[in-house]
Amino acid sequence: MRLIKFAACIVMSMSSLCHAATDPECLKHLGGAFGDVECFNGLSNDLKQENSKLAESVASTMPKGSKNRNLLKAYLQNQVKARDFCELSRESMTDWVREAESVNPRYHDYDVAYYQCVYSLLEQENRFLKSLLKNANQ
Repeated sequence: MRLIKFAACIVMSMSSLCHAATDPECLKHLGGAFGDVECFNGLSNDLKQENSKLAESVASTMPKGSKNRNLLKAYLQNQVKARDFCELSRESMTDWVREAESVNPRYHDYDVAYYQCVYSLLEQENRFLKSLLKNANQ
């Protein structure tokens, strides 16, 4: 039974990678605010989808009624909340005061700092969920 669950989890993980909308190669070509934001934001969106599937797979390995299901849910909620703190990365680069929103907004380096922070958090979450899944299926 564990082997079937593990195989299903691997297939689900691989399918999300195969349909990634953003090419990870963009990380090798950073250097402009617009492109950097597009790269980090696109990869973040891909990771959000993959992490959601991984979380479902991890939850499926837990018995119904397990307190660990609530713990996993709380972890995921805290991860979403942690992204709010990435705003500090953006604001710190503007001496804590940003320019007013304009009709035709454009990206700046401080925007890149925010999206890079979000991407880093999602990468860490991804590694953690994969580790949980691997441990649960051993």
